[in-house]
Amino acid sequence: METVLSLCLIVRDEEEMLPGLLASVDGLWDELVAVDTGSTDGTEALLAAAGARMVHRPWDDDFAAARNASLDAATGNWILVLDADERVTPGLAAEIRALLDDPGAGAATLVMRNDLPDGGRRDADLLRLFRNDPSVRYTHRIHEDATASVRSYLARAGLALRRLTGVVQHLGYVREVAADRAKKERDLALLRLLVDEDSDDLYSWFKLLELARFWEDPPLAAATAPEAAAALDRADPAALRRQAWSGELAGLAATGLHRDPAAGLAWLDERAARVAPTAAWHLARANRLEALDRTDDARGAYESCLATAADPAAPLPPARPLLGLARLAAAAGDLAGAHAYALDAVRTAPRDDEALLAAVTFSRLGPGEPALVAFVTEHRRDHPAATEDLARALLAGGSPEHALRVLTDLAALHPSANLGLLVCSLVTGIPVDLAIDIDQQAADAALQDWLRVVWRARRVEDMNAVADNVPAIVEAFPWIPDFLREETQRLSPTT
Repeated sequence: METVLSLCLIVRDEEEMLPGLLASVDGLWDELVAVDTGSTDGTEALLAAAGARMVHRPWDDDFAAARNASLDAATGNWILVLDADERVTPGLAAEIRALLDDPGAGAATLVMRNDLPDGGRRDADLLRLFRNDPSVRYTHRIHEDATASVRSYLARAGLALRRLTGVVQHLGYVREVAADRAKKERDLALLRLLVDEDSDDLYSWFKLLELARFWEDPPLAAATAPEAAAALDRADPAALRRQAWSGELAGLAATGLHRDPAAGLAWLDERAARVAPTAAWHLARANRLEALDRTDDARGAYESCLATAADPAAPLPPARPLLGLARLAAAAGDLAGAHAYALDAVRTAPRDDEALLAAVTFSRLGPGEPALVAFVTEHRRDHPAATEDLARALLAGGSPEHALRVLTDLAALHPSANLGLLVCSLVTGIPVDLAIDIDQQAADAALQDWLRVVWRARRVEDMNAVADNVPAIVEAFPWIPDFLREETQRLSPTT
């Protein structure tokens, strides 16, 4: 019987993630090839039960080499490359089956979807499906890629690259999962190895700066940016502009190099002809133009960012430029426009702190209380998982009574919401009945998070109300006075 599709994996200690992947591809593949780089859990047993062909290969800090080992073992006419933390949706599975019968197709991209902590999502077209040919192989130790060899194969064979619209859901880089797997340290070590081997490896410099942004690590960004910028300046401009990530690389480098917005903008503009003018590039310029009060230029840059945000080669969540336009509208006195932009932003990222705060603030300051009530009602209905995030925004945005009502409904389901309810009670003076069924350590951590919402909002009347009412709970939380003093000191420009 002909082997049509080989599903190729690389795995190590994936017994938790594998069942979900295998369920999502049930009936799709004819051959399952798994390269195991040293599992010590039940990974191999799960794959053996699924009928996989196992290849054992010691880990040598090279994802491309492991991928290529799986391709070497595959016998199917087509190869589909996935990871254990990915899930194929039924729509994509149907598209893949249909593509296998397309004589003119040689490869296909699919949509990789990453759910973001803000409730939004980021989609990217990734090349994961291609005909089995010995010339098609991966490069790069990390963030490995087979695009160059696939394109060469397609040109030589006279075959087309198709674009599938079905989705693979990626679970692995939700921050908590990534932290559990110590991915930051692993990725950092591999990327540094790559740039040590080749100081002109711009893709790896880009991934290093991206890593610093993801983990909110300014020292790493500052340490990486000078060498990344030097490599960017040495690159051939024509080749660089063909790289969809080059505009984002420039924006990240500018952030690491220059805290001053004028210096950062000048550095970016000097390289405008060298890099791809993607959404990330326009956003980097727009943020600096806004900081310099160049309102018209900033608006144009944010609008350019929105116009290119959906580019599948270099996508960008639209909440950021929408919030930029909301700020500019508010600064110009156009509260109705700011309100509209903020609502658009929160629809694209329903758990984004900044978008929620903007929607709350501009609902209250613009159309007024009825608009705020309508927004809260609609958001709770459409995005129940974002209810606690909404309450935080209401508390920060000067609507603690609304936050209290929202949390009252939530507290029975989520014990941590009771600590938010307690802080809302301290702000408003409205007594509440609490049933906090969590241990002291968890309660302390949750209460600190909610108190930080009040202090970071810098609403003096709310901070004073908490300070006046906090003696009533000091017996249960004796650390609060010292904690509030420390948070207040952090707000001082002299500390």
